[in-house]
Amino acid sequence: MKRFAVLVVASLSCLSLACSAAGPDPVEDDAVEQSEEALTACGAAKYNEGLAHYKNAIAWSKDRNAHGVCNSDNGFQWAIADEASRAVMACSELRSVIKTSPWAAPLRQALAPSLTLRSLSGELLVIKDSSYQNWTGTDRFFTTGLSFWARAEGAYGSRVRIDFRAGGKATYGFLDYNAVTGDITWKTLPATYTIAKSTTREAGPRIVTVTHAGKVEKFELGVENPLEYSAAPIFVLEPLGAATAPKLYSLVSECDA
Repeated sequence: MKRFAVLVVASLSCLSLACSAAGPDPVEDDAVEQSEEALTACGAAKYNEGLAHYKNAIAWSKDRNAHGVCNSDNGFQWAIADEASRAVMACSELRSVIKTSPWAAPLRQALAPSLTLRSLSGELLVIKDSSYQNWTGTDRFFTTGLSFWARAEGAYGSRVRIDFRAGGKATYGFLDYNAVTGDITWKTLPATYTIAKSTTREAGPRIVTVTHAGKVEKFELGVENPLEYSAAPIFVLEPLGAATAPKLYSLVSECDA
């Protein structure tokens, strides 16, 4: 009843002020709507701390989605993911808000290609490099569309990117050097992939095998801890054996080119 009353008062106030059809700022409205559950679970101090970071992540995502990453002040995936991580590290109840709230849609859009989003939303039970990792259900996130990039090198940016999608299909992108002309161009190849457990444990790590142009490359899916404890986890594809691709990351350094 208390939650309902808060929303009714807010609605009546809006009518008295002749609000536009768009209504109040969704981030502000969502903060009120979610306060009953999150506030009870986390307490006022932790909830307010997390809420401040959550609002930043949403605002930065909106800016990125509207103007593009290189034309926004805080639109980098790294920055958005770190701020969202600080929110859920302060108040874990905000994970469900990120996962389901319509007002968090800009954040989900900005981080959609990154496995990091699934950790922040609580769908993937891996938040740190520790013995508590639980990779159960990882395969399904690849079918909804994930990307992993190599770290940027020089003016040309990332030299390898793999985009995973449903049906075991993928796209293998890479920087190609033409020895005759000296040109460096971005090329893509159709690829396929499979995901297998590296142990008999369902919760154990995964091995991702990617095949492109007849070449087979294997990667171990893992997670690295960030430099700051409360920052976002960094998921990686670590090349194994004869793989020639570099280490790939779930968050990419953007606008380096």
